[in-house]
Amino acid sequence: MIRKAFPLFLVVSLISTAITAQKVVYQKGYFRYPLDIPAKLNANFGEMRPNHFHMGLDLFTLRKENLPVYAAADGYISKIKIETSGFGNAIYIAHPNGTTTLYAHMNGFYPDLAKYIKDQQYKLESWALDIEIPKSRLPVKKGDFIGPSGNTGASQGPHVHFEIRETETDKCLNPLLFGFNIPDAVHPQIHKLAIYDRNRSIYEQSPILIPVIKTSAGRYKATVPILNTDLIQVAIHATDQMSNAPNQNGIYKTILKVNGKSVGGFTIDRISYGETRYLNAHIDHKYKAAGGAYLQLLTPLTGDQLDIYPYSSPGTGVRIPQGAQVPCTIEVYDSDGNKSILEFTLQSIGKTPNAIAANTILMKADEANIYENEDIEVYLPEGMIYDSINFRYSKMDPGTGNVFSAMHQLHDSKIPVHGGMKIRIKANKIIPFPLRSKMLIKLKTNSRTIVKKANWSIDKFGAEFRDFGTFQLIADDKAPVITGLSNGAKVAGKITIYVTDDNGVVKNFRGEIDEKWVLFEQRGGSYTYKLDERCPPGEHIVKISVEDEAGNKSIQEFKIIR
Repeated sequence: MIRKAFPLFLVVSLISTAITAQKVVYQKGYFRYPLDIPAKLNANFGEMRPNHFHMGLDLFTLRKENLPVYAAADGYISKIKIETSGFGNAIYIAHPNGTTTLYAHMNGFYPDLAKYIKDQQYKLESWALDIEIPKSRLPVKKGDFIGPSGNTGASQGPHVHFEIRETETDKCLNPLLFGFNIPDAVHPQIHKLAIYDRNRSIYEQSPILIPVIKTSAGRYKATVPILNTDLIQVAIHATDQMSNAPNQNGIYKTILKVNGKSVGGFTIDRISYGETRYLNAHIDHKYKAAGGAYLQLLTPLTGDQLDIYPYSSPGTGVRIPQGAQVPCTIEVYDSDGNKSILEFTLQSIGKTPNAIAANTILMKADEANIYENEDIEVYLPEGMIYDSINFRYSKMDPGTGNVFSAMHQLHDSKIPVHGGMKIRIKANKIIPFPLRSKMLIKLKTNSRTIVKKANWSIDKFGAEFRDFGTFQLIADDKAPVITGLSNGAKVAGKITIYVTDDNGVVKNFRGEIDEKWVLFEQRGGSYTYKLDERCPPGEHIVKISVEDEAGNKSIQEFKIIR
């Protein structure tokens, strides 16, 4: 069945005075720009990032922090999120038209909200928050100051991350469709064309990369060699740019036409956070992970569940009659309607038989897949891979250290896994009793190391992962290290504690003053308590408790003088 993209309706009048269950309209003029400086973007909606789409707009803040941020429309603050990574400090405002706006990486909050948040943090004894707020508690009007901009969370520099969501479904909508009058008279740029043999998995081949030639504003041509396949998949590398802004942004829409008929393409106008990891299916992930550009597929892979492809179904390709010369175009649009067109011709000499990979196991995207031997079990539920793979396994020496299995290489870390892959590893030697509750499974990929608590079942230790790579069973009996404060220290203003761990995971942190919890704000491996009425002048006992992923705990007490 062909999946249809959500239609765009632009209306002038407000359709409701209360939050309703009806579909959101892209109503131009309803929202104001959240800053009082000329509108300029660092990033747009749908831009591609590692493992996810960019789900909103990054608003330029003059490379500064603490610019005032304003509510984009009437509503009420419905949710607050505070975390060390991700959004950092984030405010959610629900609006009567069925949308919710999000303002992330904030440095702080306006006074009434700041007091409410602090009260909740002490009530829950948690600096990190993800809480709903009653509708009548914190109403706001369009243009009200809600807090200073910042650089908190996983921000790479000062900016405001701004989203518009459909409240009922929590789907993120493309904010540029609501009309913020951000200048854009620039055609999208098409950089490269890629062709694949759709008779084979995308992960078992390399793309045929074809340079494109710009012939005039918004017009491109490419020369495609004669193909050894009758069924193809097409991808492009394309970017967009806005007026008066040099940075490259993501594209909004494409249409692939073969003999004048629309057979492929996508429209990126609404995506949920539950779907955003399917970016890895929308692109040639193997090519990108090897250092290449983002190649966006114009027809979806078998395991791609994004609802952005209006002209094709998962697993389909484009059929090319043998010997025929077939004219094709790719139209590329930005959200302001600026368009570029790439023209090329396809010709096929027929289908080439596929080579069978030796010492591999075929795994399919639309099936559950299992690999097991005496040392390891791997289970991928249906939908965990996006296209078929010839799964490869190898076993390597364990190396030295507190290790209890060989290193197991599971396929290739450049091939994406959607999530929920279950790994179970058998120990290759007796585990001393004190270590049995301290076991971890460590994953090494090309770019990072991940550890997960290993749970014992029958004869193996197990955990869930969402990447291929090298897996090993290890023990961790070393507690985290606490530094930054000395006994008898005289303090003024704030206390900062630093925590390090051998495996880089601090699972729990708790700070107390005189046996009562106090608010330590986390940034990376540092935790800061700004001295307040809970620590009056005089002598106090600071108690710090920390736990890592394996359950090792460190507890230290310090006498301080304020």
